[in-house]
Amino acid sequence: MANGFQRAIYNLANAVPLAIMTALAWYLEFNTWRIPTILLVTAVAVIVLFAFCFYHGKNKCSVKRINVSKIISKDSWLVAYVISYVLPFAYMVMSDYHIVSLLVVAIMLILVIIPAIMALPNILLFFVGYHFYEIETESTGVGDYMLISKRRRIRNKADVKTVMRVFEKLLIDTKGEK
Repeated sequence: MANGFQRAIYNLANAVPLAIMTALAWYLEFNTWRIPTILLVTAVAVIVLFAFCFYHGKNKCSVKRINVSKIISKDSWLVAYVISYVLPFAYMVMSDYHIVSLLVVAIMLILVIIPAIMALPNILLFFVGYHFYEIETESTGVGDYMLISKRRRIRNKADVKTVMRVFEKLLIDTKGEK
């Protein structure tokens, strides 16, 4: 199972497209490289850390059998992410930003996201071909597990038999082929 650092990297990776769009917008608006370079280097560092943590963690997780009672695709969440989160900020650059305010907001987000028992679809995994499903298991009746799978469509709940548990609410499909 993943540790707190890996969970933080998993959640932080969702901000990579925002950092890239903000870097591009900043450069086009102000024609300077300082802030865009910082944002792009940070984005690349998060991508590298995320890839290492995900693939290393994926190989270290134990496999367990589950009985799925319900499965719902969550790929639509990623479309909503792009439309509502990335696009509005892509064209808005803060020319008069205050670093202390940005740090306070970032710290608040970190304090909420890291201990929260939740799993969100990850945009970077979607870009490399993974799909997301919300599943409910028969044994626990819990209905907010997030399943990551390479399979494009899982229509039959009986098709998911074994998974790897990454953290509390995040599972990876072991069948995983398209």
